[in-house]
Amino acid sequence: MKLQTKFYLGIVVVYVALALGIATTSILWVNRNTIREAEERVNLYMRSGWEIYDSKLARLRSSAETLAHSDLVLELLKHPGDAAKLQAAQASLDAIRREQAMDVLNVLDRDGRVILRARTAEQRGDDLTADPLIRKVRQSGRSEQGTIILSEERLAREGQDLLAWAEWFGGERQGMLQAAAVPVMEDGELLGVLQVGSLLNGAAEKVDRIRDAVFKNENYRGKPLGTATIFMGDLRISTNVLDQDGNRAIGTRASREVAEQVLGKGLPWSGPAWVVDRWYLSQYDPIRDPDGHVIGMLYIGELAQKYLDIRKAAVITFLAVTLAGMALALGVFFLIARGIVRPIQRLVLATQRLAAGDLSHRVPVETRDEIGELSACFNRMAEQLQQQRQALERDQQELAKLNQELQTTNRNYMEMLGFVAHELKNPLASATMSLYTVKDGYLGDLNPAQARSLDSVASSLRYFEEMIRNYLDLSRLEKGELQVHRARVALDSEIIQPVIDGLHGAIEERRMTVESTIPPGLALDADRDLLRIVYDNLLTNAVKYGREGGRILLEAQGGPDTFTLAVCNEGPGIPPDKLPMLFKKFGRLDTPEYAGKKGTGLGLYICKEIVERHGGRIWAESEEGRWTRFAFTLPQAASEGASPPENAGQPLRGQQTGVAAA
Repeated sequence: MKLQTKFYLGIVVVYVALALGIATTSILWVNRNTIREAEERVNLYMRSGWEIYDSKLARLRSSAETLAHSDLVLELLKHPGDAAKLQAAQASLDAIRREQAMDVLNVLDRDGRVILRARTAEQRGDDLTADPLIRKVRQSGRSEQGTIILSEERLAREGQDLLAWAEWFGGERQGMLQAAAVPVMEDGELLGVLQVGSLLNGAAEKVDRIRDAVFKNENYRGKPLGTATIFMGDLRISTNVLDQDGNRAIGTRASREVAEQVLGKGLPWSGPAWVVDRWYLSQYDPIRDPDGHVIGMLYIGELAQKYLDIRKAAVITFLAVTLAGMALALGVFFLIARGIVRPIQRLVLATQRLAAGDLSHRVPVETRDEIGELSACFNRMAEQLQQQRQALERDQQELAKLNQELQTTNRNYMEMLGFVAHELKNPLASATMSLYTVKDGYLGDLNPAQARSLDSVASSLRYFEEMIRNYLDLSRLEKGELQVHRARVALDSEIIQPVIDGLHGAIEERRMTVESTIPPGLALDADRDLLRIVYDNLLTNAVKYGREGGRILLEAQGGPDTFTLAVCNEGPGIPPDKLPMLFKKFGRLDTPEYAGKKGTGLGLYICKEIVERHGGRIWAESEEGRWTRFAFTLPQAASEGASPPENAGQPLRGQQTGVAAA
């Protein structure tokens, strides 16, 4: 992706993220404030609804208190058995009931028994002491008001038409009554109780009065803006909420969530609610009887669509203004970005030509800003690179000439080294044979001084022989003549034993013992001569640097496709920080234990080269003051019929510890 694309894409992403953030924030802010304002308004509406609801109770109570002081009621309570007075009172009270739109107007004696029902004169004598209003008036002697539930039996006594009305508006054979009960007193003595009430079932005028007072009978998109409902339990018994057919939704029920909170817990519920067929911002308050039991609910709701439309319009307006401003800013930014990107594109092209090797290309400097400064710096860099290339070309020519001269010198050196070493090999062998002929007494006995002198000469000849052998091997390595010719070789008989035989004199001289855990029949795929050089160097070092009178242990550990071979010896050991330098060309240890030992520093380097050309690796391990172990791997499989060593697969560390402890 090009820088210009990334730059423009980054700008777009930032602006889109900013737009989304602003949009989300604005939507949340508008939504929170709009809905919160609406819910607060519904809460105010609910308070107004309760004032209207309670004012009806207050009017009932006031009417009852006025009637309780009338001579008509006093005379009836003083002479309850007078049929003429009873008939006259019934006619008068029923007229008052009709005039004041009451559904219930009852006169009770001091014991709570009905003396007269204005609506149904024939229903009298029943006990209403279970009525909470009657009970409270008889107990306190004060007027009471509230909402009560009328059972089917009580409702039938109050009037069969009321029972049928309640069943028609709600489908249940019980009613909910707004009622007031007042004491009838004379000279401080309770004569009886007067109870009046208005049935709430199907009382459309009550909920319409609440709606009209609170919402001014306002419509929104052809729907009433506000609604009110009175519930008996969770059943709508009086409402101006309309169903899909346009009828009042009498007989429908509140949602389970609302019923559980309001009826079950006695707590108000407010929030968006799906009422019949649309969303309303609603509040439900519990309606309690005089004993504090929740018997119903008062509902006030305002159509949510109005506030959703207000919110939508506010969000659209806000986003339109925001996006217009951002689009303008984005356009300006694109113009600025274009002026920045174009010089950078020229720099990219120049850099590509520079990378392709054209160091003569330069970028025009057109401005004095940062881009212009960058272009100037690029030109200076290209100039310096061009000068450096010319200098490097000259240096490379000189280095090539020197390298050729060094190669020629090294080749001549190796040829001379090989020639000298080869020419010295035969005279050295003859001198060594003659020395041991004299030393071993074949030409006569030697006195101690002569024997010591010959031992010193023999030691020098062995060092000389080792040095010549190493120089010959090094010469072959440097000239590339040391090639690996793999063949099946018997490790013990063809490799190890010939080497031990050659070192027999040195081993006896140092009173050392050689122990081997290698099976006699173990065969490997390797170059016999090169592997013998490895063992010759490792065993020579073990004899030279091992403890006098100590042991040398030869090990072999088999694997699925690799053999690990090792030479261990008891001795002073090697410091851990000196181990890495052992396999370097002409590497020599400078510790006091090895300072007096003669050596070329080539043996282990030659071993490393031979092992690596076989595809293996070689390493050294040591514990200072106890032992040293050289191990190497050769990747191949054992020959048919030859079994792996008895300790195949076992950790080598245990064998080393055994050697050190011996």
